[in-house]
Amino acid sequence: MSLDIMQCTAETLTEPHGEYPRPLKHVSIEARHPTEGRVGLLTALHIDRDRCRGDFFGIMDGESQELSDFALTLFDRLGHLKSEFVEHDYLKGSGVWGRELDRGPILYVEDIQVPDKFRRNGVASFLLRNLAQSKLASTGTFLFAWPTPTIRPDNENEWKRQRNAAVDLFHKNDYRRVGRTSFLCYAPDPAHPSRALSIADDVDSHVNAFQGGAGPGPAPVQQGAGLRILPDGSFAWGEHAAQDVNAANDAPYPLHFMMEAATLCIPVRDLPGAIRDAYGQNPAAVRQKDDRGFTPLHAAAYAGNAEAVRALLALPAASGVAEDLRARDNVAGRTPLELCEQKMRDIKESMQTLLGTWSGHSSDAVRVVYLLRRAMDEDIPLTEDQFVDQRRLGCTCGQCTDGWLSPRMRYRLLCEAEITSDTMSMSTLGLGSFGSFTSDLAILRLPEDIREGRITKSFYNGYAAVVHAIVGVLRRPGMAGLPTAANVQSLLRGQGARFFNQGGRVEHAMDYVLHCAMEQSPYGDGTWDRDQEDFAAEGNPSSVTYAAMPKCDNDLDFARVAQKLGLETADDYRAGTSFGNLSEGEDEDEDEYMDDEE
Repeated sequence: MSLDIMQCTAETLTEPHGEYPRPLKHVSIEARHPTEGRVGLLTALHIDRDRCRGDFFGIMDGESQELSDFALTLFDRLGHLKSEFVEHDYLKGSGVWGRELDRGPILYVEDIQVPDKFRRNGVASFLLRNLAQSKLASTGTFLFAWPTPTIRPDNENEWKRQRNAAVDLFHKNDYRRVGRTSFLCYAPDPAHPSRALSIADDVDSHVNAFQGGAGPGPAPVQQGAGLRILPDGSFAWGEHAAQDVNAANDAPYPLHFMMEAATLCIPVRDLPGAIRDAYGQNPAAVRQKDDRGFTPLHAAAYAGNAEAVRALLALPAASGVAEDLRARDNVAGRTPLELCEQKMRDIKESMQTLLGTWSGHSSDAVRVVYLLRRAMDEDIPLTEDQFVDQRRLGCTCGQCTDGWLSPRMRYRLLCEAEITSDTMSMSTLGLGSFGSFTSDLAILRLPEDIREGRITKSFYNGYAAVVHAIVGVLRRPGMAGLPTAANVQSLLRGQGARFFNQGGRVEHAMDYVLHCAMEQSPYGDGTWDRDQEDFAAEGNPSSVTYAAMPKCDNDLDFARVAQKLGLETADDYRAGTSFGNLSEGEDEDEDEYMDDEE
């Protein structure tokens, strides 16, 4: 039926989230007509990333699969946009989005419902405009959506039609694609570059753009060479006896199947030999694309199968496998190297989200990265084993000491240790031998059995001496600069005896420094990072030097530092551990949007 949208009004309601009232708010906007009543409903989620305190993935995962996919696709654990959408020539898409998406609240459009009889009257656009013009969408807020049918029709063509209609709706309301993903974003600021990008110039997602390149699979298995399932359940390549010809042996992409099976701990007999035999029997087999557009090299890289990657790269140049190194015509829009690195990040993020900890990359996956980079003519001044040692624990800057302590983390800990050392030294001024230290933060971080003992000035001075020695260690380069108990003890030269005699340990002092550093990081209140930005802008030499240091995935891995230093409190630093209860009641400004706006 025809509806005059100009007669409609919008009613906006915001309610705190039941489990996470501080970072999340439910938003609903109703379109109401004077005679027809409610003609449309938009629901959204308001996300305050600053209040997620490093548990952005965990909170999104607990909310819905869609929001988990949204978070994992676009952001890191802190809710910052992944660098590939800013820096990568292809994956950044139109390039209109940048580091501004690291900051500010998010409004995620979850659903728009318009009854069939009121459709094609502009109701959905009316709802989107009102959301964009609400107090919730102030400058600095970004609105996101994943335009896709709520219920997937059985007919693929109908699903594509509905999806394209949803994309068209958001496009005409100034939403533009982030990178080449399925997610679109809207900037309330009319001066934002995305607002000047025409619909025609916006890129398609790599999933939609991929037209498929697999073609028909190999002919069904017949007697002869191919994939075999042996009586013991393992896979092999070889001659098929007549009795082996059955559906179980009929794999449309046998090399892909064998590579991925091997990483799932399914026994595969002589995979390198199978690759060589396949090439000898049918050279095209080693470059055949599957239904995802993956060549065997893509499949091996994604599976982290170093044995398969090594065998493929060792084939004669005439095989053409080297051409697949830079091929990205696939459903992921990525090269083999990018697929492997993406899979490594995904596994790391999943482990940190689900378990709060991560033991390191698979050595095989790191070897795949090394092999592919070398094959792409990258100059790597390390042997394969050295590269694995350097990168297995998450280093992406190439400068982490022992593979885990990044330059930025070292500087952060050094600054905190210096401040802590100075603070502790001043705390004893004017106090007698038995001054009161029971409420001192440094003391409160010690184990209970030590706190219950006699905390004297001598004990406290010994504690401060250990922290001061930590400062000295962190100023050293290389392995000598790791704040291990042995390195710290080497600088104490007998100082801190009273502290150690009463049960104190170097690890206790390091725990206090690490705790304070994490408390002021983005996992806490973020004050240290904001101060560094301000100091660098003012020209402070140390802060300028810090800003110029290479960024690394280990820059905020407090859990790794705690684990490597053998701290008994290592669980306190696991991913998802935050300073401040996200489920507690609201601050005084929490009900800013609680009332209806109209």
